[in-house]
Amino acid sequence: MIPTQPLLTVLTLTTPLLAGPLGPTPDAVPPGGGNPDAFTWLTPSVDIRTRYEFREVDGNDPSHAATARARLGLLLGEFAGFSAFGELEATGVLIDDYRSNPTSSPTTDPFVLNNTPIGDPENAELNQAWIRYAQDGAGLKAGRQRIIRNNAAFIGNVGWRQNEQTYDAIEGSFSNDNLSLSYVYSDRVQRIFGDDANDALPGPPLRDFEGEFHFIDGSYRAPFGETGAYAYLIDVDNNAAVGESNTVGAFIKAGPVHAEAAWQDGTSSLAGPAAMNDYDAFYGHLVYTHEAGPATLTGGLEYLEENFKTPFATVHAFNGFADAFILQRTGLNKAGGGAYTGLADFYLGYSQGGLPGGLVFKGFLHYFLDDGFSDAYGWEADAVLVKKINENVTALFAAARFSADDPGYADIEQVSVQLDIKF
Repeated sequence: MIPTQPLLTVLTLTTPLLAGPLGPTPDAVPPGGGNPDAFTWLTPSVDIRTRYEFREVDGNDPSHAATARARLGLLLGEFAGFSAFGELEATGVLIDDYRSNPTSSPTTDPFVLNNTPIGDPENAELNQAWIRYAQDGAGLKAGRQRIIRNNAAFIGNVGWRQNEQTYDAIEGSFSNDNLSLSYVYSDRVQRIFGDDANDALPGPPLRDFEGEFHFIDGSYRAPFGETGAYAYLIDVDNNAAVGESNTVGAFIKAGPVHAEAAWQDGTSSLAGPAAMNDYDAFYGHLVYTHEAGPATLTGGLEYLEENFKTPFATVHAFNGFADAFILQRTGLNKAGGGAYTGLADFYLGYSQGGLPGGLVFKGFLHYFLDDGFSDAYGWEADAVLVKKINENVTALFAAARFSADDPGYADIEQVSVQLDIKF
């Protein structure tokens, strides 16, 4: 179903990150002057992804999902600083032996109750529809759009799942060679379960997060690297567990080191025995990267104090591909009431390109503890192989194994085989 509600009007700067995979922007003035050729101003885009995914969480039946997703977009670009973009997204299911949401309510399709969740429901929706004005480093953007901030640890598009997370938002921004500033107001976030998700009782709301959301970002490129700060003020009206969170933080990237810290205060029905409880919590992330010939070595610690949550993050990019902590990090549960008391994720990574057959390998090891570094949740090993077949086609194989040490968690095995085609 294509949503019919009016979209917000938006303020934003033209950047490749926000524009997404739309191809080059046409020249503002056609050669030789005169009236522009209509085909000069129209840039179509096609993004097709097929994937088979196996996933088994111990205690649930194994799931098998074969899905195909297509995005068809059209960029009307750029004339006197104005451009516009529209994109339809549809996901079809070829093998439906899985549960397409993590609840016990059949609010998405397919839904096999006792199977392991794989969050790729059948769906069709308007993925993006925005209009933009950009001039002299300043910009305005209005509509439904993809928004990714920094490394997507707080604000992202959940690009791994077939149905993308997008925002009905208003954005204003400015940038020059060294400075970047942006402000976003949003009142609706389309979640990965899609516009076809049935949000009627007794099921929990899966279709969207509704409320008032403010994202403020600034960064500066200095001779030593990059530094930045942010404030994300999130008040979700339609999910008491996620509730409210006000996060302020800062980061620095200097050579091989990335360091980040943030403080959050908020409310959540999970924060204690009361109907809604206040909390405050700390976040920290320290990463060191070392280049060793053709290989890249990474070591890091990401720390989330109990109740710290990132409901709009691309969570799959953090804490292991098996998504053992995805619901806790989003703020939707605490692993059955008390098993989850924050997260300390110690990890090592290794990546290398130029392997036989043109393959790229990425591998990760994680060791997970609670926020007091006293109780171990478990460990995880991840491996990814990527093969770029040509400029339009990329193949991927990914496997993950989470082994639980805490009785509040279960072992997880996951394998994905994927083909991406983009024009």
